[in-house]
Amino acid sequence: MKRSTIALTSLMLVLASSSMALATNGDNTLGLTALQWARGGAVVAAPVDIPSMMYNPAAAGEFKVDKGGFDMSLGLLNAVRSIDTKTKSTESDSDNYLAMGVGAVARASDKMFFGLAAGGVAGLGVDIPGGALSPAAPTAIVTTKSLFKIAPTMAYVVNDKLTLGVSPQIGYQTLAMRTPQFVLPQTGVFGLGGAVGAVYHITPTIQAGLSYTSKMYMQEYSFNGSAVGVVNGAPAQIEGKYTMEMDVPQSVAGGVSFRPMPKLLLEADLKWIDFSDVMDRAELKGPTGNVIPILFGWKDQVVYSLGAEYEVLPGLTVRSGYNYGASPIGPEDVTSNYGSIAVIEHHLSLGITKQWSPAVSTSASYTHGFTNKVTSNNAPAALAPVSIEATQNIAYAQLSFRF
Repeated sequence: MKRSTIALTSLMLVLASSSMALATNGDNTLGLTALQWARGGAVVAAPVDIPSMMYNPAAAGEFKVDKGGFDMSLGLLNAVRSIDTKTKSTESDSDNYLAMGVGAVARASDKMFFGLAAGGVAGLGVDIPGGALSPAAPTAIVTTKSLFKIAPTMAYVVNDKLTLGVSPQIGYQTLAMRTPQFVLPQTGVFGLGGAVGAVYHITPTIQAGLSYTSKMYMQEYSFNGSAVGVVNGAPAQIEGKYTMEMDVPQSVAGGVSFRPMPKLLLEADLKWIDFSDVMDRAELKGPTGNVIPILFGWKDQVVYSLGAEYEVLPGLTVRSGYNYGASPIGPEDVTSNYGSIAVIEHHLSLGITKQWSPAVSTSASYTHGFTNKVTSNNAPAALAPVSIEATQNIAYAQLSFRF
């Protein structure tokens, strides 16, 4: 009972903390925890820890804990992003971010498990000083966007082969944007969505996973901001209440894992993210009834994840992962995404886990997001070529407890 109370208290303390997540697959992170990042996000078929239920709710029933357990993870994300023109390269002044992920599960019966996962699952942002494009454009470009999700989960073990899971999901998304066209101070909105998933054990060494995460419908943003408009036939800064809608995209993920020997596990996942539905175009509605179109132009993304883990010594496991997703921002949309430089495509991860006792283990991971640059094909001739560029380094630590 004492251990359960300590676990619950620790979980509540972490949930009370805020976190910022930075873009990796578009504006989605590869995972919530050190173990998930170490696998390159390949966790749908063979869940690697309890918070994997965020990506496949069936994970809550796959660990067969005696009573319950929890995982807590903390990450540090370093991102170098820049806007490059033919005359200069200007880096963002915001480079470092904290991220958190937690999950807990309790066994209700031999077949029923209840869990909760929470953490920062998406985000982006830059702080580009004024003059990045030209001395005639002295206004800074500053954006922040983050999505924190809470996923209460129920999993049911149908039989020795099949586990099913379902998870209503609650989101809190914050957004702020400052550009030469408008100033929208940070505000936040709540949203609702859901996920369903399954894990099927094809043979004792091969299993498959499938999950669907619905579109999360967010409340309408309301900003007390300002935007460039026309007053009495002349350009003017119009202050007042501005509103905008921006939902969270749906996704579908599937994967297969294979254990060719007891100490070795391999997994391959495929994931589709419907960015074009929510990040192609947004409409900012102003106090005078005017509508300002924001043409992000994001395309759907298909993400490929490969993960491996090997127990090199009793109680010591190493992991590695590779993750690729083509940039949702194409050359035609670079000039609309100076504030959302989410162009990383290739990621390589390494991780290690030490099992200290049957109940306690610790893990660490490091992921490098390789430099990627996207060059505009329609930038003004006076600035061309214009590119947006990003590189990332991500480190996570994790504590896992089973009881």
